[in-house]
Amino acid sequence: YPRAEFFSQIVNVFRNDGRSVPIFNDKHLSYSFEQASGMVAASRELNFPMLAGSSLPVTWRMPEMEIPYGAEIEEAVVICGSSSLDSSGFHALEALQCLVERRKGGETGIRRVQTLSGDAVWNALKHKKWSPDLMARALSRADVIKGITLVDARTQDLAAPGVLKSIVPKPQAVLFEYRDGLEATLLLLDGAVGNFTAAVRLDRRDQVLSTKFLLPPEPNVAYSACLAHHIEDMIVTGRPGYPVERTLLVSGLLEAAHDSRADGGRRLRTPQLDVAYTAPRASQHCRN
Repeated sequence: YPRAEFFSQIVNVFRNDGRSVPIFNDKHLSYSFEQASGMVAASRELNFPMLAGSSLPVTWRMPEMEIPYGAEIEEAVVICGSSSLDSSGFHALEALQCLVERRKGGETGIRRVQTLSGDAVWNALKHKKWSPDLMARALSRADVIKGITLVDARTQDLAAPGVLKSIVPKPQAVLFEYRDGLEATLLLLDGAVGNFTAAVRLDRRDQVLSTKFLLPPEPNVAYSACLAHHIEDMIVTGRPGYPVERTLLVSGLLEAAHDSRADGGRRLRTPQLDVAYTAPRASQHCRN
């Protein structure tokens, strides 16, 4: 995880040589938002293009779905079938961020973060800290179903009362609120599903859009080809296809989520996450 240290050594070469080249940083910028902010600041100071993050924002979506540019969004939920907040959680948060950053007014940053674990997750669901119907829509996009389906291939309604609790031994939920009032939730449901899925409720006529972020099977790992295309395009053109601020914000969100979990699930204010940026209007993910 010494990404910031590696980056610093590269930047020192740029300074000593008097010229720079594009940089791609895989996954989150750093475990520290302060370090991550310094990385982005260095790219601006030395004027070199920078791209970072997960392959999920640019992989295929099933079904094909894009948030209308400038849409008003009321709530968003993303689900991943893992218990790892740091690795899988990062990918899920980037997948969600690439959707909600297209909302009216652009990205504004995040004001509060809270991470719940164990029974606190089921209690929060009972009290509708996130919309059960939105969670159900996200779950409906999963096609790697676990639980009793692995035992005898029976179907199961994962959104029915008590089902998730019976098959997910170590649930986690990250609840966060953006500075413009948008509320979002990451659910880590290891034992229920094996996919990354999301659902977004638009203010317009209570419309819900949902999708699965496709991970084609190994050994080809074709979803990385979509990301490699963006890396190559940045190197050739000198322009990243989407802002590195997306990954900067998610890196800070992930750090706050860890801090909240370590503090027993306390709700944390995050004034440092005042990261504002404008997403590109054109879709960046693979199609067909």
